[in-house]
Amino acid sequence: MKEYKLIRQKGTPIKKDEDFEDLLNSYAKTGWRVINVFNHRAVIKAVLERDKKE
Repeated sequence: MKEYKLIRQKGTPIKKDEDFEDLLNSYAKTGWRVINVFNHRAVIKAVLERDKKE
């Protein structure tokens, strides 16, 4: 079974892309993987997935 998480880029539009990259990498270290990234109303969002711990 899988579990999912939706995250968004925090801060102002001036924030660096590297900040969002660091956020994604921090989730990757705990087993999450990116399955989709999209832009909604000028905010970058990502859908993450991992195996659910049972």
